[in-house]
Amino acid sequence: MAKVAMIVSNPCNPDPRVEKEAKSLISEGHEVTIHAFDRAENVDETQSNIAGVKIQRYRVGFTPMGAGSIFSGIKILIGLRKFRQKVLQFLVKNPPEIIHCHDADTIAIGIKLKEKQGTKLIFDMHDLAHTWARMDNPNSIIRKLISKKMEKNVVKHIRKCDLIVVSSGSISEKSNLGFREWIINHVPNQDVIVVENRPISISKIPPLPKKFTIGYAGIIREISMFENLFQTIENWPEEEKPRILIAGHGAADAKLDELINHSDLDIIRKHKFQSSEIDGIITEISVMFAVYPTTRGNILDGALPTKMFDAAKLGRPSIVNSGCLMSDIAEEENLGISIDQNDSSALMNALMELKQQPMNVELERDWTNEVKQLINAYSILENHS
Repeated sequence: MAKVAMIVSNPCNPDPRVEKEAKSLISEGHEVTIHAFDRAENVDETQSNIAGVKIQRYRVGFTPMGAGSIFSGIKILIGLRKFRQKVLQFLVKNPPEIIHCHDADTIAIGIKLKEKQGTKLIFDMHDLAHTWARMDNPNSIIRKLISKKMEKNVVKHIRKCDLIVVSSGSISEKSNLGFREWIINHVPNQDVIVVENRPISISKIPPLPKKFTIGYAGIIREISMFENLFQTIENWPEEEKPRILIAGHGAADAKLDELINHSDLDIIRKHKFQSSEIDGIITEISVMFAVYPTTRGNILDGALPTKMFDAAKLGRPSIVNSGCLMSDIAEEENLGISIDQNDSSALMNALMELKQQPMNVELERDWTNEVKQLINAYSILENHS
């Protein structure tokens, strides 16, 4: 069994996908350490152990989460470079047999270690990282150029990997494309496996809350999605408007809190939460809101936000973007309703439909099925060492 170093550019506090992969590999006999970036330097433990998964957190000075300006973007780049250097220095002295890099901002560590020591390199693509550069101002020419350069670098790096793991792939010849197809279109003849970030299913589904509640649980990145939701609920035709529950934290925290402070709606705001708390949060909602802005591209390119699966695990439907892989899966597995992100009347209609006639949702395929792909790929990689 292999000694594995996983690299992630967040503090892993939590990062459910990364932690689930690590735990699954440990259960097969691998030794896994997650090397994480404590950007805000606010995690109490720089070293921790969660169910056998060792997490080593690195600090290099405060580094912002989102590039709201060119200045903060430069700070992020400097912080990431320092983080990568620090991790690389440690791994050169303590070499793993496999380096498993999560998302594009960590892959340079894996490439350098592979070049120096012949380490097997896995790239795990949860999202299209180059689209993040466009998040705060997707129409900016400068951000588009930066995004394009980032995309070219990712493609160049992918060619050097031994295995690519992605979080989505088309489900039929007629479905929208996923990240697997993005990889294949940019780097033909590359080994790619799909491991969707699904939770482990449960046997007993908790009852819906008494008051119809629309929820969001995840990273707070883009304020426009919440502005659309609030505006729709403000126009709710019935006297008793639905409750809104928003849980999570991220670069748009301050903007969201300001939006809430200026609203008269019934809103419950929960901030940062641990992965162990997600089920309790979703139990408090009736429907998951997962309609994202599409201007930066990642949703239309095949991103699968985990909240749709997390909600389905607890019998809650989701409202998702139409015209993308997420909507194909929602419709195929009866997990929710898809709408155009700009159509507030469609959002209203979907919510009223789910309020009047709750949807019977069941997560038929869970993490147990997905992780088999990863475990098999690790076995093949070890055998070709």
